Amino acid sequence: MLALVAYLVRLPDPQRLPGREAQKPTFGLVDRVVIRGTMLRDPTPLFLPTEFNSSSKPYVPPEPGGEFGGFAPKYAFGESDLRLHLPAASAVPESPAQALADEPPGAPFLGFGRADMNVEPLAPRGAYVEIADAGSGRKVFGEPVLGAHPPSSAPWMPIEFMAAVDASGLVGPLVLTTHSGVAEVDAYFGRYLTEILRVGQRLAPGFYRISVGP
Repeated sequence: MLALVAYLVRLPDPQRLPGREAQKPTFGLVDRVVIRGTMLRDPTPLFLPTEFNSSSKPYVPPEPGGEFGGFAPKYAFGESDLRLHLPAASAVPESPAQALADEPPGAPFLGFGRADMNVEPLAPRGAYVEIADAGSGRKVFGEPVLGAHPPSSAPWMPIEFMAAVDASGLVGPLVLTTHSGVAEVDAYFGRYLTEILRVGQRLAPGFYRISVGP
């Protein structure tokens, strides 16, 4: 019921009342003295640029090539007082032989009667075998083996084997403890030490460390 009464009873619109114009808000009519007073009392730090403590000057870039146009030229020598101390011109020889004849080099006979040094080539070397007692480290064998020719031409590093010897010879095959980096070289020297150098017949019973280097 109250909603129906509120719908039927309506207040007149003030903008549609006759003889009364709607008032529009106005801007820009505030006193300039008030504006400046507000700006002076502004808590903004004074080191920031404002219209009271800074101003901008128009920058006009100079024309190309005119950066130094405002400086007068200052010459080190006058136009009629230029003196340059240049050395006298030298004549160029027409040929290298003439240049050597006019000014021969120092000690022209240096090297006469001398001969090149006769360098003998080193003896070919296949490998170097060193055998030491595993317990005491005492060296029992060490000499180059000229008959060793590894099957690979690739560079290889020193190899090390462990060997156990009894009265009848080697106790089992050699144990490879340090690889050379080339599998063919490892297998070759394992057979060479056993079959050709015959370390089992050369050594007394015990445990040995066998090193083979290039």
